[in-house]
Amino acid sequence: MIYAAPTKLDALADGFNERQAEAYAFDGHCAVLAGPGSGKTRVLVTKVARLLTQRASGPRGVACITYNNEAVREMRKRLGDLGLKSSKRLFIGTVHSFCLACVVAPFGHLFREDLPSDPVVATSRQRELALEKALDALSLGGHPSGWRTQFERYRRTHPFKESDHWREDPQLAQLVETYEDSLHSQGLLDFDDMVLIALGLIRQQGFVRSALEARFPFLVVDEYQDLGYPLHLIVRLLMRNTNIEVFAVGDPDQSIYGFAGADPEYLRKLSEEPAVHRVQLNVNYRSAQEIIDGSQVALAPEQPRNYRSSRGDVEGKLIFKECPEGIGEQAREIAERIIPTLHEQGVPGGEIAVLYIDWEDQVVLSKALDEAGIKYAGDRDRRYSRTPFTRWLEDVAVWCSLFPNTHQGPQFDDIFRSYAELKDQAGNPANAADLSTRTMFFEALTSIAISGLPLITWLERIDSLLDLEDCLAARKAEPDDLAAWAEIKRHCQEGAVLAEFSLDDFARGGGSPDTVTLTTLHSSKGLEYDVVIMPGLEEGRLPRYFVKTDAALAEARRVFYVGMTRARYTIYLLYSGWYHNRYGRTFEDGPSRFVEELQAIAPSSTY
Repeated sequence: MIYAAPTKLDALADGFNERQAEAYAFDGHCAVLAGPGSGKTRVLVTKVARLLTQRASGPRGVACITYNNEAVREMRKRLGDLGLKSSKRLFIGTVHSFCLACVVAPFGHLFREDLPSDPVVATSRQRELALEKALDALSLGGHPSGWRTQFERYRRTHPFKESDHWREDPQLAQLVETYEDSLHSQGLLDFDDMVLIALGLIRQQGFVRSALEARFPFLVVDEYQDLGYPLHLIVRLLMRNTNIEVFAVGDPDQSIYGFAGADPEYLRKLSEEPAVHRVQLNVNYRSAQEIIDGSQVALAPEQPRNYRSSRGDVEGKLIFKECPEGIGEQAREIAERIIPTLHEQGVPGGEIAVLYIDWEDQVVLSKALDEAGIKYAGDRDRRYSRTPFTRWLEDVAVWCSLFPNTHQGPQFDDIFRSYAELKDQAGNPANAADLSTRTMFFEALTSIAISGLPLITWLERIDSLLDLEDCLAARKAEPDDLAAWAEIKRHCQEGAVLAEFSLDDFARGGGSPDTVTLTTLHSSKGLEYDVVIMPGLEEGRLPRYFVKTDAALAEARRVFYVGMTRARYTIYLLYSGWYHNRYGRTFEDGPSRFVEELQAIAPSSTY
């Protein structure tokens, strides 16, 4: 049986405010609507610990599902701090990994002749080729990238092929069917398959529902508003047809993935179910009140959320900066004045984020930061793919780069546990509790913890010491990791983008304390910084010029809101009042309406 460290669990629970304590202690279905900075991850992690150690009798346990691998990493780390590790009693993963590992792999072949007992997940290239083949077969033309968003959204919002709604768009329905036939004929599944097949099995097979209930009497779902219609249906099916208890956490105001099928209404509807207890967390422990007030105006001027800050001791700043010469001037202002001024004030690079709208901004911003000699890293810098493995590799690089002063970076236990899981998934189990295995891993890392070591040399040595490439090749659940490993090595060759990288440069991609974050507004969700800088805020860019419906405008507001609520103390909002599109056409529609709404109620602070 797994036990949390009682003192840590008790201390966390004792520090809760009234509504946090209510969510933690409630037994039964519960939906927690948690505003930004409201401590929702702390509540969720502590709730999981309570369910696992006080309510689930072994061998039964808890399944904890969240949106993406970054959230999984954070949840595993926090639960690990309480002494709770992933095991047969505690599943921690994305909705895709849950559906594959807990539903499709063990049960799919029992009820569907077309599913193998050992499913193989398609690589991104295999998925691309299958879509190309389907487009050609139907003579639809165009590149897969031009179809992908509407194609994926249709699959995720039309999960039942036998329903009357399936052929709502006959062309897209036929494209989905042809694509899936192409993929399945090769014995492959993609990520949407995992969820859709799991939904079908749970819906149609009482045995599958009973098996899930026997293993996981508690289902915890993080970022519920982002997980889409199929997961919403799975949750409702389990609530109505089993005794599984659901604990869902999220914020409808941070639902920003509508292009992927997410909808804030799913969490709202769940919270309004008669059998579900609703808790609203409205104290913000992250941001100054001025930041909260400004973000609520940006979200919906006529619908204040009345969030209040616990940070009465600090003053927040909203700083507006007009740069008449365009995005190039905005980038220079950020690189040559704003960030240097922040450094002079004692703000470290790791507490500064530049949140841009799209890749065209990223090109201009990267150039300005490079010329100013500012260290930065981001998940959209196009140097290599971000996968669970490459994020782990970055963490290892950070640890090696900081050695022996590793207290500022990832914890050794966390990166070792991930290595042990990799070995397990490759069919070569490594006992994470075995001292000799830990010692081998520690000695391997310390032998390559050499500041300034060329990245290609570091990669070659870590591979030879830990057999990384062989492990990646042996796994089936994360096929893109092997491709990402090959991509990083390829980009280290002479003349390529990583050719001049050292271990320390690569480590900065993992978030070193002196490194500014450069990322998109969408990718910033879940992160927090002392200072947030938001360039490119022109009308026609945010919101986009083609945004015409109330729903689309509401989502654009939520994107802006998410960006603002990443900040603890200061937000810089930069605009020019005009912009060029990718075809060179100029649009002069002034600053974003969101900026103008803020300026009407919040005078600009000084640098």
